[in-house]
Amino acid sequence: MRIGGRRSGFRVLNTLSALLLMGLGADFPARAVATGTPKEISPPFTATVRLKVESPFIPDGRHSLAEISFKVIFSSVTFEFDPEEDPLLGRCQVNCEKGKGTFSKLALNDVQKGEERRSPRFLSPRPREFSAGLAIESEPMAEDEASTRSGTAPGKVRLSFWTEWEAMPIRWGSEFGSASLPDFKVVFEVPFRKLLQGKPYAITLPYEGRYPEDKGTWNIEVRPAPKKK
Repeated sequence: MRIGGRRSGFRVLNTLSALLLMGLGADFPARAVATGTPKEISPPFTATVRLKVESPFIPDGRHSLAEISFKVIFSSVTFEFDPEEDPLLGRCQVNCEKGKGTFSKLALNDVQKGEERRSPRFLSPRPREFSAGLAIESEPMAEDEASTRSGTAPGKVRLSFWTEWEAMPIRWGSEFGSASLPDFKVVFEVPFRKLLQGKPYAITLPYEGRYPEDKGTWNIEVRPAPKKK
């Protein structure tokens, strides 16, 4: 009776173990696949963003720029895709330091109010350099959601670029008033999967300004970084 009792106990334990394994079995393969998928990291790039904008003199009292032109360089940029990351937290990443920007042109239009026309002047120093940022745009894309199920990097994502001179605002004015230079931002689409493979990319976009008379162009280039000697 003692021996039979022990065997009966073993049968119960073995049955419970089998049921437990059967219940968890469906999860084990999926987890094994997920944890076995490595991150994808691109070779280093150099990203260059250029903006050139011109705006004519309009005699309506506005304080506007006649021309602005600048270039920002991000010297070391890599793109990363982590299939195990929560999509809400961001599986696609851009790794880079702040970009360094320089002005090549910053000119003011005259200001006219009624019959009086004045030439404004800068009220703050014009910086020789400024910083800028580059990141994945926060808005989700349908293809990005689809890639969540497949575990592959999305073919395209949107990046955002923005300037940062709020800490040192650029102001100008006249006896009719004053104005300050707003931060510039542009959102653009890139072939993310190709960037992960180290392939270059360039895009030209029209500038959308505050006034309909503003005409300009964004030029964005992402090129493989020079190899270190």
